[in-house]
Amino acid sequence: MPKTTLIAAGFVAIASVSSMSALLGWIFDVPSLREYGFDGRPIWPWTAIGYSTLALAFLAAILRRQILATMLWSIPLSLGILSAIQTLGGIDLGIDQWLFGDMVRAYPVPHPGRPGTNPTTILLLLSLAGFAAMTRQPRDSDVRGLVATATLGLAGTVALLLLFSLRTYGAAEHHPPAPSSFVTIFALASAFIVINSDFSWVGLLSLGHKDRRMLRIMLPAVLLMPVVPSLIEALLMRAELMDEVSRELVVAVLNVLIVGMVLYWAVTRIAKGQSALIELSEAMEHATVAMTTTDGRITHWSRGCEALYGWSSEEALGRNKYALLNARCEDVQHGLPKRPIAGPLQLVERRRDGREIWVIEHSHVVSTPDRAPAIVLSINDVTQRVAAVRALSESEERLAMAVAAHQLGIFEWEVTSGRLEWSPGTEQRLGLEPGSINSFETWRAQVEPEDVQSLLETVARAVQNRADSFSWRYRFTQSRTGVRTVEGSSRAFYDIDGNLIRTVGIILDVTEQHEREAALRRREAQLRSILQTVPDAMIVVDEQATILQFSTAAEAVWGYRAPDVLGQRATMLIPAEERETRLVEFNTFLARGDSTVGDLITATAEAANGHRFPVEMRTGVARVDGKLLITIFVRDLSQQLATEERLSELSAEIAHVSRQSAMSELAADLAHELNQPLSATSNFLAAARILLERGEAVERVTDLLRMGSEQTQRAGEIIRRMRAFMARGEVEIRAESLERTVRDAVELVMVGTGQLQIRVAYTFDPDIRHVFADRIQVQQVLVNLMRNSMEALRHAPRAERLITIATRKLDDALAEVEVSDNGPGIPAKVLDQLFSRFTTTKGPSGGMGIGLSISKRIIEAHGGTLSAENRPEGGASFRFTLPLVEEDE
Repeated sequence: MPKTTLIAAGFVAIASVSSMSALLGWIFDVPSLREYGFDGRPIWPWTAIGYSTLALAFLAAILRRQILATMLWSIPLSLGILSAIQTLGGIDLGIDQWLFGDMVRAYPVPHPGRPGTNPTTILLLLSLAGFAAMTRQPRDSDVRGLVATATLGLAGTVALLLLFSLRTYGAAEHHPPAPSSFVTIFALASAFIVINSDFSWVGLLSLGHKDRRMLRIMLPAVLLMPVVPSLIEALLMRAELMDEVSRELVVAVLNVLIVGMVLYWAVTRIAKGQSALIELSEAMEHATVAMTTTDGRITHWSRGCEALYGWSSEEALGRNKYALLNARCEDVQHGLPKRPIAGPLQLVERRRDGREIWVIEHSHVVSTPDRAPAIVLSINDVTQRVAAVRALSESEERLAMAVAAHQLGIFEWEVTSGRLEWSPGTEQRLGLEPGSINSFETWRAQVEPEDVQSLLETVARAVQNRADSFSWRYRFTQSRTGVRTVEGSSRAFYDIDGNLIRTVGIILDVTEQHEREAALRRREAQLRSILQTVPDAMIVVDEQATILQFSTAAEAVWGYRAPDVLGQRATMLIPAEERETRLVEFNTFLARGDSTVGDLITATAEAANGHRFPVEMRTGVARVDGKLLITIFVRDLSQQLATEERLSELSAEIAHVSRQSAMSELAADLAHELNQPLSATSNFLAAARILLERGEAVERVTDLLRMGSEQTQRAGEIIRRMRAFMARGEVEIRAESLERTVRDAVELVMVGTGQLQIRVAYTFDPDIRHVFADRIQVQQVLVNLMRNSMEALRHAPRAERLITIATRKLDDALAEVEVSDNGPGIPAKVLDQLFSRFTTTKGPSGGMGIGLSISKRIIEAHGGTLSAENRPEGGASFRFTLPLVEEDE
């Protein structure tokens, strides 16, 4: 039990003994118990009952029996009210002598049995103080304290009057107060003060309180006012100005005025406090405040809680707050709290609509002597703050991930101390030992000296210009992975004097980028060198055909200087009449895209002096930043065409010389062959002349002349074929009989070669009638092949010398001619280069070695192929193809 309760109980016991002893004196008719006055005046029964019930009411309040205490307090309050009505109204209700009437009437005093003015005042004050104490409103503690103090002051007044009566009052009719009254009043007032021992009203006297002036006046007044009526009564008695009834009436009126003033002041204070309390309560209702029992059961649910959680007060009261809201604490391992936790606590709770919110809950324990402890919960919605913190955390995480993904590093340099700090992982990514660079000097020792000087100059310029930031690039030379190039930027911070005190920046390893840039610069330099020396002209244009680059070779080809053509349309490089057509082709090229990239295009160009010349072009397309760049390589064909024309003439000349060479080799055989028909013609003519001279029959002469004519025609045909083969006529490709062409060529070759005894065998495909060819050129090929075969057969046995000529149809478009022999074949070292110029199969004393080369070019010009191989059974075989012509064609 608290010490204050024990002390209060002790005072109540004293009051009980004093008041109950007087009551027992009336019950058992013991004058010594009920008469404590110097003149034998007793404590009246109603006064003793009032004091006794007050003592019992205080005892019930100490034992927290509020209902009993309230009932007991109503008794002395009723007695005080009835006594005040009789005394102030001058009426007699006839209740004064209800108790122990015979004994009471024995006392020769006015109104025996009626409580006097002071007991009435005491009963009213202590009863009202008791009712005020039962409310237990924190805001009224100062009022209860003032009432208790006034009561104590009244008790002091009684004591003073008692002492005063000892000195001034000796007559029995003056009826001085009884000492038991003083003891009872003092004990009850002290008990009341001890019960309300907080004395919060004393704080109202502090210098800062707004009511301190009034309280400083009221407190002495409350203490001294109860003394004033008794002093006035004593003065009136001494002066004998009024009779006893009038004096008591005056004293009663003064006591009522004093009690009224005190009550008015108390009620006014309570009203003001109640108004402020209502305003505070209304404000608190809109705040998010709740009250729970110690086990979390809701006892108060403000409108702020209703708005925050969506649960009404009727739905929330009596339920466990944490179960109702599915509360969980992310910082508590057990998750769901069942009761309030001391101190601020961040909780995740669920609204009625299912949405989760984050709150910070502050709990305060409120404990009063007559009530169970309660928990006051102050709740702050921090959902937006938590979301912002999480968003910030996520942003920081993303920033850290981005920094790590991009291999970025963050550093801080304090210029005054030289201290360097790096973000985690930065030094490792640069191949440096962690913590090896923690100052400016350690940094300088690992950086290229030239770069250190450049960086210091950059910093000096930034400081001079008070720049907010500056950028840099330097090289670490002490990295484990070799020289590392880094770049970055720094934010500069200055003091009030403009001195650099700190920089914060980012650093990025750009070694690979630096190497690529260096390689790119080398390639660009090499490309510029190539473009300056490449013989072909190079022009770069955009999608509008505007010239962007013009190489040195292009300047030489067109005669323009590069500055004169850059920015001009590329159509200025071609003849005026072709510009519109070429521009349309250029747009078509762009529309088709890459399908035409690399195609060879021939055109006519026009130089600065008006000279026109043929060119061939190849194009390349590159897309840079969404725009097309077209690179055109141009080659001047003037010299090439002139060279080809000279080569064509030279080839024709060589072919003619080849035929002349072949005919010179056949000259002796041709002379012998021509000699036979000419000799036969001479003989036939001589015989005809002789027969004519003899007069022989005309028929025989005619036959001789006919045979002579045939031999002459034979010689003429041989000469015609030789002249046709040797002629340098124009190439005439037309449908020719393949069999006739072959036989004519063979007969030409075989003229005068009878002594070699070489047989020629033919195998003609009947499906082949005509080929599309130049007869003379094909016969030249056959003559070359036949002469090579005849040369190879010179050393073969005479009986085995055979050349086979066969034709066959390969498909509907080509016919194949094969010339083969049964000679020794072609040497392997010659076979691979057989159709190259100056390669011969006739040995050191053979021909020039251009016959087969010319033959290959002739066949390829006809759209066919010429090949050679050694036959398995011995000898060599040459095959060439010619375009086939059907009968309807």
